Amino acid sequence: MPVAIAETTRGGIVESIHQGVIVIADAAGDLVATAGDPGQIVFYRSSAKPFQAIPLVESGAADAFGFTPRELALACASHSGEPHHQEEVRGMLAKCGLTPDALRCGCVTPYDPLEGARVTAGAVPRSPLQCDCSGKHAGMLAVCVHEGLPLETYLEPAHPLQRRIRGIMAEVLRLPEAEIQAGTDGCSLPTFAAPVASFARSWATLADPEAAPAGAGREHGAALRRLRAAMLAAPENVAGTGQFVTDLMIAAGGRVVAKSGAEGLICLALPERGLGIAVRVLDGSFRAHPAIVGALLRQLDALGETALARLEATHPSALRNHNGIHVGDIRAAFTLESTRALASA
Repeated sequence: MPVAIAETTRGGIVESIHQGVIVIADAAGDLVATAGDPGQIVFYRSSAKPFQAIPLVESGAADAFGFTPRELALACASHSGEPHHQEEVRGMLAKCGLTPDALRCGCVTPYDPLEGARVTAGAVPRSPLQCDCSGKHAGMLAVCVHEGLPLETYLEPAHPLQRRIRGIMAEVLRLPEAEIQAGTDGCSLPTFAAPVASFARSWATLADPEAAPAGAGREHGAALRRLRAAMLAAPENVAGTGQFVTDLMIAAGGRVVAKSGAEGLICLALPERGLGIAVRVLDGSFRAHPAIVGALLRQLDALGETALARLEATHPSALRNHNGIHVGDIRAAFTLESTRALASA
């Protein structure tokens, strides 16, 4: 049965309810706490990007082309298309001897309001560099150039790189490959459907690879630690100015790695705790993420009140009308079913 994990109020009355699933897991694979059905199958979408970037590191391509931590963060990102994002992705391609024409991610109006307005007004031409997934695609193209793999077909499921990534996904999701259902993401790369619990387990592996069982991501520990460090070093490249994921990582000061995915998904790694968290809002919306994640981190005692207050100041729960009047709130509405004390997990 679906459960409510967030709600909005107006005049003290609940006006809307967001149903969803929350799963907290440790790197051993045990579920620490849940709300909703941990077996709910959804697509991983962009929350899978740190794991899709593993071949970039393990192939040696990242070192061969001298990719910086900022560029590795872009390979894991859904960036907002700010000018610096576009130029940094252009730089990644140039290091590989490629131009933006090599990208097969398509063109998307940038999420960044200023750049999006310039593109819509025709002041800036449309480019695949503006796509939120262009960094991921640039990273995959780097692997292809480094290993002599076909470039034109790099996003097809049968491509050697995509087959390798599918195998990695099976490991970190801790599922047989045959059980992972395939789909096509917005950027035309393969995406993977699995239980929400599997997403939490994979993010726990990102948090603490050494604690993962053999064959469940431990072997990719060096790459995961490097990608995790890159995301933490450049949170502005993982999402962008004013984006919740970026502001969360900045406020957390290295204690939380985060990545959103389309249709209301957000995943977190807590390296100090060795925990992974997956949250999926079933109606596909994102507006309740700050309230849900704030409540989770407070229950886990993962962030102090100062950091949480800073985050809540930039992503407030209060709903205001056109005149700025406080008319309601977005608030968490879940009760976790815990297998052990959360604050000591």
